[in-house]
Amino acid sequence: MSNKGISIEELTKKRTPSELLGWVKRKMDQIGSTDEGERALRLREGLAKQLMEEVYPLALFGWRKFGNTDQILIHPIIGNQSYDAVVTDLRSKPASQTYVEITQSHEGESDYLRMLNLQQRGFTFSHGPVIKTGTKKTGRLVSTPPKVVTPNEVARNELGKIVDAAKRKAAKDYPINTSLIIVFNDDWFFRQAIDDANLDTFIKKYILKLDLRFSTLYIVGWQNVLREFSLGKRT
Repeated sequence: MSNKGISIEELTKKRTPSELLGWVKRKMDQIGSTDEGERALRLREGLAKQLMEEVYPLALFGWRKFGNTDQILIHPIIGNQSYDAVVTDLRSKPASQTYVEITQSHEGESDYLRMLNLQQRGFTFSHGPVIKTGTKKTGRLVSTPPKVVTPNEVARNELGKIVDAAKRKAAKDYPINTSLIIVFNDDWFFRQAIDDANLDTFIKKYILKLDLRFSTLYIVGWQNVLREFSLGKRT
């Protein structure tokens, strides 16, 4: 075992939805039990990046979409191919295969700096400004001063990031039968302002009009949300 306690072989093993989610949670607990591993998870170092940004969202999607079944096999793919996973459905005869591409709503460097601040200080504020001083060479210091935010502000910011994530995948060709998963932060603030009906309305108005060349769009929250939209393309 190497690369922060993760191997390519176990990361890309075919599993049922329940097996995959169970493995991811155990692996995160195992890695996070050491200081070095905790840092790797927070700062997405080594294969922890693929674990947290691809395989973990895939596991959440698989469990919420398919539940506890042994008739679905999820195979994460790590590399430069134009999809992040293959889903094999054994419920049909013959078995069918579809592909999954995963992307995240994020603030880029600001998200990384929040995690760096958490690593340096032991706490961080999830919402509000990020202030960086110094350089990687001289030593970066990050602060996230507290700011009072409303659920509506948080939701508006998160919805904007979802749109940005979709735009990054627009006007690009993918294999037939490829679905797009957009992972986002459905924290308490967000859910206070936006319920499923509001979210669906927003997605239909601002995202489904984009040139997304996928068969299906899934909006997956880190906490609970799973919304599904047929795009009617590339099937």
